[in-house]
Amino acid sequence: MDRYCWFRWQAELALHTRKATAFQDHFNDVMEAVYGTNFIRVRPAGKDGDRKCDGYLQSTDTVFQVYAPTRVELRSWLRKIDEDFSGAKAQWATMRSWTFVHNQHDGLPADVTRSLLQIKTDHANLVIDQWPPARLLELTADLTEDRLVRVFGHPPLEREMRTLHRGDIAEAVAGLALESGPWAPDAADLPVVDPRKLDFNRLSDYPRRLITAGIAQARTVEEYFDNNPDPTLRDRAGMLMKVEWLKLQQRGVTGDEAFRTLYERVAANVQGSREATASLALLAFLFESCDIFDNPPAGWAGTAA
Repeated sequence: MDRYCWFRWQAELALHTRKATAFQDHFNDVMEAVYGTNFIRVRPAGKDGDRKCDGYLQSTDTVFQVYAPTRVELRSWLRKIDEDFSGAKAQWATMRSWTFVHNQHDGLPADVTRSLLQIKTDHANLVIDQWPPARLLELTADLTEDRLVRVFGHPPLEREMRTLHRGDIAEAVAGLALESGPWAPDAADLPVVDPRKLDFNRLSDYPRRLITAGIAQARTVEEYFDNNPDPTLRDRAGMLMKVEWLKLQQRGVTGDEAFRTLYERVAANVQGSREATASLALLAFLFESCDIFDNPPAGWAGTAA
């Protein structure tokens, strides 16, 4: 579980799955990590909103406009570019550069490209640019580990996984903030993981490796639950995460995005890599015991597309 693989996976997944405000928030997090106080995060306020500026880089007087729609509608894109550039030019007298940041991994529509080039031609005194998602990925590639942690959180570590004990698992379970209440546990034994489950749930290589590493500590997690004085704890933890998983299914969230979302739920209060590693071990245990993600149906022999 190389920590830089963790950061790279998180960075790529964020750029592929976050839309609208969530994408803009990620952009701001990355820019603050890279440029520090040189970058100003701009938020809407009052009737004038953000004055057509989603972020401002002081050293180059660059106004950034971020657009990450869930659907590509050409007229909306063209209107957005025209209104945002015109508005920024009128309201930011110090602007020397204007950059349009977007979430299109496979390129911009031709008419959108033409619109940006026309702005560049018409305003030769300004630096006009566009940033695809790959640009944000490039920025994160050069960050130091402490700044990567600020953006993506603490990574699970293999050396920590080898030394986890029940106390670590207790903290991970406590992080779920389970409600106390009556519960009728099912006394069924833990099922064995079907090796096809990783394929069926369309998980890429890195989360597969995380789950495999975490499952190595499944016995420690199971012993924690078996020795806990609350006999309902294991079932309540499983049910809570099962509900979270079903909510994701209802929204059509699957694969790596679902895994990351569930991990973030378990690791919500993580303060360091040891806690992150314990959270991963708990999540892998719940994966193995079939509380989360689907088992392939009988006779299924396919692989992820």
